[in-house]
Amino acid sequence: MRGPLVLAVIAIVVAIAALVLAVVLPGAQGPVGPTGPEGPQGPVGPAGATGPTGPAGATGPAGPAGPSMIVAMGRVSSDGSLGKALNVTSVTWNSGLQRWEITLTGINYLFSNYVTIVSCVGTTALYATYGSISGKLSVYVFDADGTPIKEGFSFVVFNVSAS
Repeated sequence: MRGPLVLAVIAIVVAIAALVLAVVLPGAQGPVGPTGPEGPQGPVGPAGATGPTGPAGATGPAGPAGPSMIVAMGRVSSDGSLGKALNVTSVTWNSGLQRWEITLTGINYLFSNYVTIVSCVGTTALYATYGSISGKLSVYVFDADGTPIKEGFSFVVFNVSAS
């Protein structure tokens, strides 16, 4: 009776070994299936460190000087004295017309031919305006009530067609 019992034990051991091998060792792999759809994009990662600055390029040659468009300028005090002037021959106060009349050197001034900026200098003047009369720049300075006054101002005359 030993013989059949030994054979039964061997059969059980072989069955257990086959079962263990079937679980531990997979069988042959099947064919690869089709590729699935692409998933959503993941979050952007942090920015990396900034790289070193490259060397500076060579400086190119300077261009030609542009034209000076300022043809006349000056600062006139309330007493008529002229300071920091360019191309100004004379400044006079016309008391009858309550305006300053400025003769510009070599310029027959007509306000529509130039760009002119006039600004008040004194503490009592509120605003200034300008015009032209007989080839001269005429400047009118006004107080807060709009009354013409003899007050200081600065001016610049530009020739925008200078080249």
